[in-house]
This record gives sequence, structure tokens and C-alpha cells, in this order.
Amino acid sequence: MAELSTVGKKELEKLVVQHIPRDALMACEDAYFSGDLKGRLHSARFVMGHRPSAAGQNKHFFINESFYEALQAQGANPMPLRGTQLVIGRLGIFNITRLNVPDHKWVNLRRSTKRKSLAELNINIEMGYVQSDLFATPRTVAEGTIFILGVMDGIDESGISQLTQVMIALPAPDMKSWLYISKLEEFLKLYDQADPIIQPDKAVPKLKAQPKKQADDDQGY
Repeated sequence: MAELSTVGKKELEKLVVQHIPRDALMACEDAYFSGDLKGRLHSARFVMGHRPSAAGQNKHFFINESFYEALQAQGANPMPLRGTQLVIGRLGIFNITRLNVPDHKWVNLRRSTKRKSLAELNINIEMGYVQSDLFATPRTVAEGTIFILGVMDGIDESGISQLTQVMIALPAPDMKSWLYISKLEEFLKLYDQADPIIQPDKAVPKLKAQPKKQADDDQGY
């Protein structure tokens, strides 16, 4: 992956800010922590031998429910909750879904075919903001994908893995790297910058999300 130039990084940040309201990102962050807490509290009643497995399932469902509610409240029209299916919403040109990252281990992120297909939508973002080919034909970005990442590198008093940090990332089309990644708390500071970043215009019509097949899940994530 080509490194983002300073200009490319700022322009990409502008693109995200123009389409994703600050409140939507804050709601996703709160939903992640709320769902993680509910899942851990619900799982603490299990004996230690069952607790990790129970926690994985319970946290998945609780986080999915809170993430769905957050996206719905922000007008992102998320797909209906259904078992282990990915929860996917849409704001502006961006599809939004979540991904757990255990212990900062950025591995096995491509095992979900649905996530892979969503990541492939970032090809024009990669060409327009990351790759530095001056002779490439400019591409209009009509659709892209943002992952809200939950870093699970903590352990609570019950010995259950705990969410410690939420990040925002744009996956590369091949899912082998990130076009952009940032701690969400740092990214939110961009909305306070008066000059380079323009607040999103909620009056702009949103692109309608295309129907998605119910054929993939995130395997407990």
C-alpha cells in the first residue's frame, strides 16, 4: 500500500467528515462500550470453563443490538438484526459496519466474505487519495466502506476480554492493510477545526443502500 501523503490524508479525512456526522461516530462509540459492558455482565454468571465461550456469544449479540440502535437513530438504515449477520448501515457514500480486533492482533480479518466485498468498494478511494499516480484518470467516489473497530485488549475482574478502545478505519480493497486508521477520539477532534473541515450537511440526500444478501456472518465478532 502506498503511504498517505499529508495532503491525501487531509482530503480523505474531509471526505469522511462531509458524509459522516460527528454524532453518528459518537453514537457508535457509545454503543460499542455499552454492548461490551452488557455482554460481560451477562456472561459473568457462567462458570470459568464456560465463561469465554459464553462471553464471545453474548458480547456479539449485545454489541450488535446497541450498534444497530445507534445506526438506526442516526438515520443509517441498518439491515435488520438476524443472528450472526453483520450489522451494516449507510451514511452518505459510506457503508458502516463494525469489527472486533482481539489484543491488537490484526490477523484473520479477511475471513468474512461480506467484509471483503465491502472493502472492495474502497478501490476508488485508494486510487484517488492514496496512490500517487499522476497519470491515473481521476475517479469519482460514489461508495466506500468504513469499519468501526473495537480493540479488545483488556481483561475485566471476571476474566472476560474487555473493550478498551474504538477506532475508525477504511480498509484497503484487498483487506491486507488500511487506507486510513485512527483512534476515534482523535478523529472526532477534526470536527472542531473551523478551517479545513466542513461540517456535514444533513440536508444532502443520502444514497439508498443496495439490498444485501443474508448469506454471511461475522462469526461471533
